[in-house]
Parts: sequence; C-alpha cells; structure tokens
Amino acid sequence: MLVMLTVKDLHVYYGGIHAIKGISIEVPQGVIITLIGANGAGKSSTLRSIAGLVRQKNGIISYNDEDISRLSPEKIVEKGIVLVPEGRKIFPNLTVMENLMLGAYLRKDEEGIKRDLEWVFELFPRLKERTWQKGGTLSGGEQQMLALGRALMGNPQLVMMDEPSLGLAPILVKEVFDIIKEINAQGKTILLVEQNAFAALNIAHYAYVLEVGQIVLKGPGEELIKNPQVREAYLGV
Repeated sequence: MLVMLTVKDLHVYYGGIHAIKGISIEVPQGVIITLIGANGAGKSSTLRSIAGLVRQKNGIISYNDEDISRLSPEKIVEKGIVLVPEGRKIFPNLTVMENLMLGAYLRKDEEGIKRDLEWVFELFPRLKERTWQKGGTLSGGEQQMLALGRALMGNPQLVMMDEPSLGLAPILVKEVFDIIKEINAQGKTILLVEQNAFAALNIAHYAYVLEVGQIVLKGPGEELIKNPQVREAYLGV
C-alpha cells in the first residue's frame, strides 16, 4: 500500500514543554488512521505540526515522498492536506455558502469547485437548506458539518480531523462518524484525532495510542479495541 504521509522522529516544544517526544507514524493512501489518547497526549500538536501551524524542533514530515517540514500552511494546503480544526473554527459572521467557498480559495478549477460543492451538499443536505444562513446561527452539529464541508472544498487528498465529535450529542456523533466513513469511501485519506476512542477505533484501519507525547501502542483498530490496556484506559471497560 502506497504510504502518503510519513512522520519521522517528530519533536515539538512549547517553550520549555516537550509536547511531542520523537513520534513516528505512517498514513497509507486511502485509509483511516486515528490517534487516540488522553488530553495533553500530543494528538492535536501532531496534526498542527503536519499542517505547518506549529514548527517541530526535530523530525521530518514527508508527503508523497516530498519533505514538507518547513512549508507554510498555505503551501501545505496546496499540496493536498487540509485540517478540520478542533472547535470547528468556522467564520460565524459569514454565510454557509461563504464559509464553503473560502475552503476553495486556492483553487482555479471552476468545474471542479461546482462538482465538489454538489458532493458536499449530498453529504450534508442540511447545509444546502441553509446556504444563506450565517455560520454562527447553526447548531453545533451543523457547524461541524460546515467545517468538514469547508475542508472538502479544498479538494484535499488527506483530510486531518481534530476532535470532530467534541461537544456533540450521541446521535450526532454517530452521524459524524458515518460521514467520515463515507468521505473515506469516496477516496479521501483520513487522519483522525479523537477522544471518543471507541468510535474512532471502530472505523480506523490502523491506530496509534499516544501518552505524554509518545506512542505507546499501535495496531489495526479492530485489534486495539480488544486490547485490555486500551479498554481499561480509554474505553472504560
């Protein structure tokens, strides 16, 4: 299987805090990879490093065999990597349509943009009904759908998602994970950070468990969900 993204010996510091301590991960094309762990384990910092929002002190991040470790965030988006940030970070004073079109701001292919807009509306019919509505007036679940839709409008190959189920009602959590599976089935590679370990491991092809900035376990999602250590620490069983 072709490896799309490789992170080797990544170290990230915030001032004197050593947040990520030499982690290495691989993301093959066409799969769902998840990072699970407690708050402060380094999951979000890993995504932010890949996206160019946090600079690593050491380590190499390569994408399709190209070193992207020092590229700016916009150049990384141009390469085909987008991040759906924790807390959605939509633009509350812009309409749903304006938020979606901002996701395509680097694109010039008008036909492709139209096609992807239709796909987003197929995935999220509620957004189609609310194109004129300001993002800040949407419910939490609808805002999460808007954040996912905005990311897809960038036509990425790799979609990174940071806590997409955070703060959502259980019925909406299931809907969001069904949509993540559908996005993957349509050909997008997913790198998922999620505190809902059970839901994440259920859809992940492969998973990494982080503790205080280090990988302590890794393996197929279906294996880790049965692992006694994982079940006790993250699944509450």
